[in-house]
Amino acid sequence: MKTRSPFFCLPVFCLLITALHAADAPTDLLGARGLPRVLYNNDSDDLKWSGYPEHHAALWVPAGEALPLHGVGSPEDYLARRIAPLAKTSVTGLSYCGNFGAPFWELPQERFASLGDDPLKPIEAFWKREGRTFFFSVRMNDKHHAYFNWAHLWDDFRRTHRHWFLNPPSDAEWKNEFLPWLNDPAKPGPKDLWAKVKTQPEALRAGPNREQNGEALLYDYSKAEVRSHYLDIVREACRRYDLDGVELDWLRYPKFFRDGEVNAAVLTEFVRDARAILDEAAKRRGHTLRLVTRVPDGPARAKELGLDVEVWLKAGWIDAVIAGNGFTFGSSTLDQWVTLAHQHRVPVYGVIERMPRGFARYGAPETLRAAAATLWARGADGLYTFNFYNTSEYPLLAELSNPAQLALLPKEFFVDACSVTNNATISETPLPLAIQANASGKAVLFLTDDPAQAKDLRLETVWKGSGEFAAPEIHINGQKLEGLKLDRDKSSFTTASSSRLEKGESPLTVSSTSPELAKLLRREANEFTFTSPGTATLTALSLKMAPNTKNQNQ
Repeated sequence: MKTRSPFFCLPVFCLLITALHAADAPTDLLGARGLPRVLYNNDSDDLKWSGYPEHHAALWVPAGEALPLHGVGSPEDYLARRIAPLAKTSVTGLSYCGNFGAPFWELPQERFASLGDDPLKPIEAFWKREGRTFFFSVRMNDKHHAYFNWAHLWDDFRRTHRHWFLNPPSDAEWKNEFLPWLNDPAKPGPKDLWAKVKTQPEALRAGPNREQNGEALLYDYSKAEVRSHYLDIVREACRRYDLDGVELDWLRYPKFFRDGEVNAAVLTEFVRDARAILDEAAKRRGHTLRLVTRVPDGPARAKELGLDVEVWLKAGWIDAVIAGNGFTFGSSTLDQWVTLAHQHRVPVYGVIERMPRGFARYGAPETLRAAAATLWARGADGLYTFNFYNTSEYPLLAELSNPAQLALLPKEFFVDACSVTNNATISETPLPLAIQANASGKAVLFLTDDPAQAKDLRLETVWKGSGEFAAPEIHINGQKLEGLKLDRDKSSFTTASSSRLEKGESPLTVSSTSPELAKLLRREANEFTFTSPGTATLTALSLKMAPNTKNQNQ
């Protein structure tokens, strides 16, 4: 009997090795599920606010000029504000908030007559041209109605179902405080976006407990009626519109149960039922409907709220995880979501929130590029934008969605210093960092580019302390940084914390453009150690980096 040469099996062996390598290679998880690389969230204020002149005279634009509002005389009137300019960009995914207050089909139709019997239908039809994807976003527990008495937030349903709130007002409170407030809308002036009447209920007035008081008016998901109500919104949206998917936005607002009564099982059942609704709609429509879900910055915090995403992933109910609030980047726990979701071949979107935040220069192109580059480096499969409504910034979206292009552009990397303190689902940020006299403090700056390949580097730290306090000593990755420049000009001081300079405090900006920076810094995590001779607080730490594109092209 002849024996076969071991080389006889070599081709088969090579094919096997190739297959194993292919299995290990990264794949396009978004493409496999028919999802866009960038998913743009629109809160729908650009439509609703025009329909309520008793409340709104201008359209709010984060970090931009407010837009004058007028009636929607044609679809083009509406589309020009956000959607038509967006359609000219590389963005192909739109997640449109359909229940920020009253669902679209319950809005006063006479105010949107030019859009037909349902104002969302022409919007959907316009966006889906040329193969773009349209998602219906459901805010799972928004609480803007706790602060604004606008009719589209306090619709008939909310007024008559107030007993579903986590802590409903008593009959006396409703009659004596809420109704006078709700029935007395303030007419805003031409520049007043947030006009509210002075009869706002005492329980909701600004103060140390403002956020907790607002939470009292969130819906209680332990009630089957509440869950049925939100499932009915998903069901009706799938019936009315030819959707590509539905977004469950659990971050607007992330509280679903009374303290001590969190029940993850009921929310898991809810997601299962939502998935079933989409599957049934898919049979009627003849194409798949994706279910994506926006969750807190980290899996542990999500589970504390009753969002057991790991169970949802194992069951195959969701097509993408939208990870976080979008206020933190280098200090975010995005990688935890990536590890968890990728085990089930589910993609993860990193989030960029465009509202002004802790770092003073956030919103400049260099900072947005750094934020996006950090999300890509931490494993994001795609980007999700929130409150990105300044159309003059739309050209940046092409850059932010392309890691290869980002690598060739100037960026300003910064340590997270979130000024939002009322949402426990946001990652804890390293800044502001208080350092006691003769003590040390540490912060980590995450870089996606190689400092050794940069053309220009500028490090900046911003401090506040009492009197003419001395500059702290700075070590980077264990090495002391020499040749620091000091600036005490108050006009140039920008605090990265929510508080301003207190009486007796003074600012200090410590910067460096030393060539030594390139030797001390490295790609990814860089540890900064600060030793202060006096009490001081670090409020900002950033690095401006201009890449040497000539070296990279070589």
